[in-house]
Amino acid sequence: MKAIIIIALTAATLGACHPGSVALPPGQGAQADSPPEAKAYRATPLLLQVAFEPAGRLRLTGLAAAGAKVRLASPAGQPLYGLADSQGRWRLEVSRPTEPRLFGLAMVDQGRVVQSEGYVLITPAGTAAQLRAGAGTLALGAHVVAPVIDAVDFDAKGGTVVSGRATPHAALDLFVDTVRQSRGHADGDGRFSLALDEPQTFAVHVLEVVDGARRAVVQPRLTVASPLVGSPYRATATSVGWRIDWITPGGGQQTTLLMASREGAV
Repeated sequence: MKAIIIIALTAATLGACHPGSVALPPGQGAQADSPPEAKAYRATPLLLQVAFEPAGRLRLTGLAAAGAKVRLASPAGQPLYGLADSQGRWRLEVSRPTEPRLFGLAMVDQGRVVQSEGYVLITPAGTAAQLRAGAGTLALGAHVVAPVIDAVDFDAKGGTVVSGRATPHAALDLFVDTVRQSRGHADGDGRFSLALDEPQTFAVHVLEVVDGARRAVVQPRLTVASPLVGSPYRATATSVGWRIDWITPGGGQQTTLLMASREGAV
């Protein structure tokens, strides 16, 4: 039986975001040995790492402007605050969730509130991802043997983006049901987000990312999401992983399928 969790909160609780391009620093996934020195100003705060702590706690670490106050807002309880050090590194602890939770991440720098792009998702397994409106999800996790498909994002019209990790700078082909529908490149960190050339039908599809002689395959089911009423997101356990239907900061509705292979990869 599928487990469905509906979380009631307002979008204002999570906070608005400002769209933009955000990439993780080189080599800084959720299993990075240590955060890099924050030698330059960061336009938005970043979550870099999630790790388990004793007594059912999760430790979140990331980067922000040096000396900035960092705020993590969620519907369950008061916002959490931390302070970035002189290198911009910050740390906060949260209780391990029993269902996926969305957080709004922001920093207060010189009296100005700067929101992180999209929302931070944390699952019961400790997997973390950054959900981005109209773009591919940035999934944090252990270093993997490339390629891997981390997430599939789609909207009510079937517009779809497939994201994951591959060989840095590799040329990639994305096939849908054996037909090539997108080409692109991984960035310097190996991350990719490939938008399909045309809207997809709502059905089960075989998605295949080819990276040279290696490939990654998933078979998600794309279905129309029911409207979200009085709640900005809904989490559903599926056979391929967590499905998150969520309202974007712009008021649209988007669905993120976080692949089950990401669970526990922290």
